[in-house]
Parts: sequence; structure tokens; C-alpha cells
Amino acid sequence: MNDGQADIPSLTPREKQCLTHLALGLRVQELADRIGISTKTAEKQIASARKKLGAATRDQAVAIAINLKLI
Repeated sequence: MNDGQADIPSLTPREKQCLTHLALGLRVQELADRIGISTKTAEKQIASARKKLGAATRDQAVAIAINLKLI
């Protein structure tokens, strides 16, 4: 029996943190500064989350993460 959990992608805490900051309207540079990582690292975290969520854009990744209650 499938409880639906297997279909929900697993994001790392850092990926969730980056998407949450994007959802709040921060730009990548701002979120990187706020959480103490480089812009390059932030971009990699966002790209990884996008791939896991099957999102074409950052905005779509944020929307999917919100809909799945991941952030």
C-alpha cells in the first residue's frame, strides 16, 4: 500500500532554506549573504532542488515546494 510519501521528493535542509528565502522574495545574492554561503553555493542548492522537484524555473520550484509542504 502506498501512503503517498514515496512520491514526495526529499530536499536537504539547505535546499529548503534557499527555496524559503526565494519564496520570501530575496534574490540569490541576498539569500546567500543572509545564510552565510557563497552565491555559487546558493545557485547549486537551488539547481539541485529544481532538479529533484522537476521544476523548469526557480519560481516553479518554490511553488512546487510550497504545494508539497516542503517549505
